[in-house]
Amino acid sequence: MGRERHGRRLLVRSGLTIAILVGLMVVLAAPALAAPAPTTWTVSPTSKIITYGQGVILNGTLMSNGAGVGGLWVDLAQATTTNGSYEVMFKVTAPSGPYATGTYSIPVMPMQTMYYRFQWAGDATYAASNSDVIPVQVKPSLGKPTCPSSVKKNKSFTVSGSVQPGQGVGPAVKIKAYRKDSSGDYVSYKTYTSTISGTTYKASIKISKTGKYKFKATTAASAQFAANETGLSSVLSVKS
Repeated sequence: MGRERHGRRLLVRSGLTIAILVGLMVVLAAPALAAPAPTTWTVSPTSKIITYGQGVILNGTLMSNGAGVGGLWVDLAQATTTNGSYEVMFKVTAPSGPYATGTYSIPVMPMQTMYYRFQWAGDATYAASNSDVIPVQVKPSLGKPTCPSSVKKNKSFTVSGSVQPGQGVGPAVKIKAYRKDSSGDYVSYKTYTSTISGTTYKASIKISKTGKYKFKATTAASAQFAANETGLSSVLSVKS
């Protein structure tokens, strides 16, 4: 009886060993799970400057192993600085199939300078990737200043024009005066501060020198807006 039990135990152990070896062989022989294919992005435009109230179409092309990848739902995210916190604003898709270009397009109309990027979260087929950042700078919309045709020296007059965005949102507007010199050129004379009410900028100005003058409106660059300036106004004659 003892010998029979011992023999049975040996057979059981041998069977387990064989089963383990067979299992290992099956695992080793099975193909490894394929990693998701790498992806890359190209974007256009690479940067853009627009005037407040305008829009721009952003394009991102997703590629993998030299072929365009369409048919996915990718994210368009935005931030107020290049390295800021990006917030997903839109889901974008593109045509799929054997002739897919992989180009995802979407129009945007930022109200101030913004930074955009396309984002693919990844799946079992295609690896995740983000595009380069696309800066879209926004210039305020400035109307050319208007002024009287003539005024007496040391008498106040008004130079004004339109600006968008306006009061409490847009940048400060400066009025630059240019005086006609003996050669007939208009050269820089003085700069004046304006006030903004609604969407109108306005400056009250006095000039003590007789002559002919023109004016332009300007705004400085900031984190929210690109710089802008208008053309020169019509001529103001300052008389004695």
